[in-house]
Amino acid sequence: MSMHPIVERFLQGGLPEPMAMALLGGSLPVPTKDLLQALAHAVLQASPHAPRAIECLQAMPESMLTGALLEPVEPPGPLQLVLCHRKEPALLEQALLNPALTAAIVEASVPSLPGAVLEIVLNNQVLWIERPGILDLLEEHPEGEYVIKRRVNEYRFEVLRLIPEEVKKERLEILDEVEAGHLDKAWAELPLPKEKTKEEADAEIESEEMAAERRLLAQKPVLDEQGEEIVLTLSQRVARLRTNQKIMLAIKGGKEERTLLIREANRLIQVNVMRNGRITEGEVAYIAQMRTVNEEVLRIIASNREWMKKYPVTKALVLNPRTPLPVAMTHFKRLIESDMKLLMKDRNVAELLRREAKRYLEMKAVGKG
Repeated sequence: MSMHPIVERFLQGGLPEPMAMALLGGSLPVPTKDLLQALAHAVLQASPHAPRAIECLQAMPESMLTGALLEPVEPPGPLQLVLCHRKEPALLEQALLNPALTAAIVEASVPSLPGAVLEIVLNNQVLWIERPGILDLLEEHPEGEYVIKRRVNEYRFEVLRLIPEEVKKERLEILDEVEAGHLDKAWAELPLPKEKTKEEADAEIESEEMAAERRLLAQKPVLDEQGEEIVLTLSQRVARLRTNQKIMLAIKGGKEERTLLIREANRLIQVNVMRNGRITEGEVAYIAQMRTVNEEVLRIIASNREWMKKYPVTKALVLNPRTPLPVAMTHFKRLIESDMKLLMKDRNVAELLRREAKRYLEMKAVGKG
């Protein structure tokens, strides 16, 4: 394919520096498709001119770029440039549907794509069959909707057959139990197990005090906030899940699953239990008094105005020794007098909080007199 002589000289490294700067700034009269080749070369080859090339690309009108992508782009470097450095859905769709698009470019571009166009990538089976890593990137994408992640797992199971036999068997057992009504339907949509990230591993670190209390709790039957024992088989099934599966179940699971998962040491799992849209105020009050939850969970509860309107939640939060002192100090004045007296005598809470509770009661008594 013929190219403008100036662009050809630039690609071969023979263009004088002033002309190269003018070219990458969009100041020379070359066709848009040829200019894109020059910009892509500068960026993908990590040349010193890369920032200028990206700036030129970002300043180009969307309509100009769309027109240049109507035909197959050869070499396809400009497609990667557009996918990584532009955000307009229509333009990105044009690039993702270009016949010259390669699996390598898609794999390199997925992390930069907005959530609005991820489904186009998912629907292009030819590309992700060639590079299954694309599915991993789609599953981990921060803007990927839940339905995208679920379909990724369906494709792995049905098309790529990457699931080990023991995992297949376990997932089929889960589906059978869901259909029989023994498990919440969220179990049927769990992602495939994967290795823990550094953040997930770090989130499992707990203090010796919390570890000791957790070991003590492990010796007792697992109960919900109403004191009812949770079925052992459900406990065992949760224990077999990987971290990413537990996180998804925390977000989507039912009451029994939430009660089990809030006891996990992993901060991410606990936090995502609180993000479950089906969590009840009774569960929140129950969690607010737990001494094995991460401080971040207690901060999440304290920051929710609707939950904090309920007195049982406020009381549980203030009386919990795990609650950060600033949070407890902010809300302790809402306690009724009998609970304030309990707080004043509680040796487990911070001394400053006990002292403030005592001072508040004394001032209140003087005011009444």
